[in-house]
Amino acid sequence: MKRTLQLQEIEATNLKIVSEFAVDLLTAKSVDDILWHVAQNVVSQLGLDDIVIYLLDSDQQHLVQKATFGNKNPVAKLILSPIVIPLNTGIVGKAARERVPIRIGDTRLHPEYIVDDEVRLSELAVPMLADGKVIGVIDSEHPQQDFYTKQHERTVFALASIAAVKIQKLLTLQQLQRTVEELEYSSKIQDSLFEIAEIIFETDSMSGFYQKLHRCIGKLTFAKNFYVGLLDNASQTVSLPYYADEFDTDVQGRTIPLHDEIVSITSYVLKRQKPLLVTEAQIGHLVQAGELTVEGTVPKAWLGVPFGDDSFSGIVVVQSYSDTYLFTDKDMQLLVFVAKHIRNAIERKNAKSKMEFLALHDPLTKLPNRLLFADRISHAIDNIEAESILGIAVCYLDLDRFKQINDNHGHHIGDQLLVEVSRRINACLRKQDTLCRLGGDEFAILIEDIFSVDEVKRTAEQILTVLNKPIKLGDIEIVVSVSIGIAEHFYGGDNTEQLLVFADEAMYQAKLKGRGQVYCFDDSKRSQTSSYKLETEFNQAVKDKQLFLVYQPLVDLDTGTIYGAEALIRWQHPELGEIPPARFLPEFERAQLMGKLDNYVVKAALAFLSEQEAQFGADFKLSINISGEGFNSRKLIARLNQYFAESPKLLKHLAIEITEQTIVSSVEETKDTIERLRQMGISISLDDFGTGYSSLSYLQQYTFDSLKIDRSFISHMEAGEGNQAILDAILSLAKTLDIATIAEGVETQHQYTALRNMDCQYAQGYFMSKPINQNSLLELLQLAPDYGAFNYQI
Repeated sequence: MKRTLQLQEIEATNLKIVSEFAVDLLTAKSVDDILWHVAQNVVSQLGLDDIVIYLLDSDQQHLVQKATFGNKNPVAKLILSPIVIPLNTGIVGKAARERVPIRIGDTRLHPEYIVDDEVRLSELAVPMLADGKVIGVIDSEHPQQDFYTKQHERTVFALASIAAVKIQKLLTLQQLQRTVEELEYSSKIQDSLFEIAEIIFETDSMSGFYQKLHRCIGKLTFAKNFYVGLLDNASQTVSLPYYADEFDTDVQGRTIPLHDEIVSITSYVLKRQKPLLVTEAQIGHLVQAGELTVEGTVPKAWLGVPFGDDSFSGIVVVQSYSDTYLFTDKDMQLLVFVAKHIRNAIERKNAKSKMEFLALHDPLTKLPNRLLFADRISHAIDNIEAESILGIAVCYLDLDRFKQINDNHGHHIGDQLLVEVSRRINACLRKQDTLCRLGGDEFAILIEDIFSVDEVKRTAEQILTVLNKPIKLGDIEIVVSVSIGIAEHFYGGDNTEQLLVFADEAMYQAKLKGRGQVYCFDDSKRSQTSSYKLETEFNQAVKDKQLFLVYQPLVDLDTGTIYGAEALIRWQHPELGEIPPARFLPEFERAQLMGKLDNYVVKAALAFLSEQEAQFGADFKLSINISGEGFNSRKLIARLNQYFAESPKLLKHLAIEITEQTIVSSVEETKDTIERLRQMGISISLDDFGTGYSSLSYLQQYTFDSLKIDRSFISHMEAGEGNQAILDAILSLAKTLDIATIAEGVETQHQYTALRNMDCQYAQGYFMSKPINQNSLLELLQLAPDYGAFNYQI
């Protein structure tokens, strides 16, 4: 797929013009405003004298002058002697017909040149394209021969593309508005649609949303009795999240089977997927014919309209129990039209509620996340100070040897295990207690209103007991243990972060005692940390070679072959066994050891590259992770400079991954470091893209060779079109900026194939290979497995 725009090839000044124009369009209200703004305030900044913008009249197949700058525009929005150009005529017509910019150095050599107000020697005609469709043409002429450059063409094409997309959206909206206005009761409908759209953001809960939706419908038709049904395709049932009825008051929240022998009137409409308007007598005939059944009070008139598609569908229903109001075909037409918008509103409200939930909850276990947990601890501390409760305790839990479970059975089993573990732990807690998943295999518990730490110990022992019972997941039976650290708080002095640190330290001690233990934080050590002990252990780990690298292959999705690998640090602790990075990296960061670890990783990675260089192809890349602390350190630059001086070709095999947090913490310094490393031949990759502070401005400011798309986007590919759209946007953005894309966490055939079809370039994940030792990696490189061929055979 060819890129339509090379943003990196547009010089800085012009890129600023393009960027500011894109921001300006957010507030544009009409096509006319956009065109005149482009002509008079945007393109004119490029130093172009005479500008004419044409819009395509698709019905008449000709181009009409709509905005100008220069001789044809003596004042305000006046166009002198506007002309019309047929689609196939002149340079402007040719640019529109062929959908490509046309740059003419000498118009005298082009017989198709059309003289408008006066003869000029140079012309630049750029089509305005949206989704491949011609919206219009931006045309500029200049008296100087060969005036226009490739730079002019690129910049005007960028402006034309942005304007075309906005114009197309406005034209589409205008068409919709015309359609709405043609309907009977148009003003009433428009008001209701806007109100329906607004209540998405005006309500904090789904129940409040449905109540306001009910009031909106009541402005359009008789809706004293109103309900909404939503279809669950998995269970083939219809839920009733909202039910307002003057007679049947206990229906809300019920579920209705879709495929009973004799279905309800609601299911009857949903199965037929057609609106139904019936009177009491007609309902009676349908019941007698055995086509449906009615529970509760039979209405005098019933109107139900289904909405949605296979992914999300439901029904809106109004009923009348009085002869004074019987619904008509106009009511049905009205509700049919509005139902489409109700569907969108419900889906968006659900999505908004889901996003708000996910912002504060773990998507796997649905437990509160660290952010919500910290907030609850803070409130609990406030309650202690207000003397409304006596004391609290924070428990830090870590599953023992969880990485081995993932390695042996796969992440999908690991995920199922975490869900079951969270369920069992929750069963041991009271309603006022909070269980949180901090990340990975780490959990935390807030236990409120306690009299002594003994109460917490009893709860912790109960958790150890229930988790020691085998967990059956399909044909697999797993026994897990957990290490628990406890930090209590009865008086002032400790804040939220300190309590978490104390509980974490206690959990670390529980692991040192032999796992499957409970340990209470020593109150006498509140002013101390484990930094010194951890640094001693780190130095010993380096000396004894307890720290080592494993390698996860990076696969070229186009060829199906290995083009590189990511080096990942591991720690084989003499007492604790293999400690996963998710466990020791936060400890290292807290003890300010990340810089030392970075230097160790760089040294180990370059030693591997140096020893095995003959085994690699010319394009082989070994990717390593560098922390924000270590990336800009003098030691790192000095070490790499030394390697560059001794073996410059070696560094071409090295790629360094940094996170978005590194950029945010030190913008200018990071920019300088990136440039220095790239001058040595080192590739730079932006890791975990999409999870933090990333924006187009960062991608414009820094020179990245690749983006690593965070695994959360990959794991949720099948969750819905919204996730797919975000992933498409990331891939398109990277392609536009000529940055390679690497998908992390590919674990299924579907993900692999979908990413390949979406033009993602590279991938890594358990579907291709888990992290392996260096000998296994070298064997794979020798065998040169074709993952692409392998996957197509599955």
